[in-house]
Amino acid sequence: MKVTPPARALNEAAAVWLPLDVLRPNPRNPRAHGAEVNRLARTIVRTTWGAPIIAQAGTCRIIGGHGRLEAARLILAGIEVDGIARGGPEHRFDRDAPGPGVVPVRLVDVSDAEADAMTLADNARTLQGTDDAAALVAMATLAFERDAPTMADMGYGAAELDALVKAAGNAVLAAAPTTGDAVTDHDAEWEGMPEFESNDEMPHRSIIVHFRNDADVADFLNRLELEGVSSKAKFTWFPYLTRNDFASKAYVSDGGQGAP
Repeated sequence: MKVTPPARALNEAAAVWLPLDVLRPNPRNPRAHGAEVNRLARTIVRTTWGAPIIAQAGTCRIIGGHGRLEAARLILAGIEVDGIARGGPEHRFDRDAPGPGVVPVRLVDVSDAEADAMTLADNARTLQGTDDAAALVAMATLAFERDAPTMADMGYGAAELDALVKAAGNAVLAAAPTTGDAVTDHDAEWEGMPEFESNDEMPHRSIIVHFRNDADVADFLNRLELEGVSSKAKFTWFPYLTRNDFASKAYVSDGGQGAP
């Protein structure tokens, strides 16, 4: 199904819905995509479509979103997500989509040179910020358990989160003032630390429950006595299980003074 953009779409910031075959990848796009497209496709299916693809108005040539276009094609061809066949030609990328197989696109009226500059800017590291390790771990574990498939596909599996927790501790050590003979080698700080075992805390089984409205959600949580769960939560444990707080577990040096 083809969706024609509104007559004044070029002057509007809002996106329009377009079928994939209307969009043209930029042959000069410097960003190469590989296996990560499969992970992106699974993430889109588990959640929903996020930012619109950016395309040049006169040509529908993509400025930003080549990876999302490839992921969308995989989804429409059919993809396995968490052991279940998902997607297919009738897939809707968003509940508000006017039909299957269309994606949100923002059309911008720019020249070829300006379009290329926007593509370069979209990928430029110097225009991007840096992540706070502790804040990133806190966000990743706020709504998902360790090694949740969604987080693993994003590169935030258990091992990666543990590395971020250590990185956050190293950042604290680097910023902390030292006196006397305090050790400043972060790897040396960890030398001799006791070993620990990480138990398998993956769920035994998960069941997807659909709700027609917020009242049904509230009734469901009340019946299961899950009073600590927000009505907007995307998952929980039964019986209720308090989430792990990784953000506060960064290792902090004692300044080389040793145990009291």
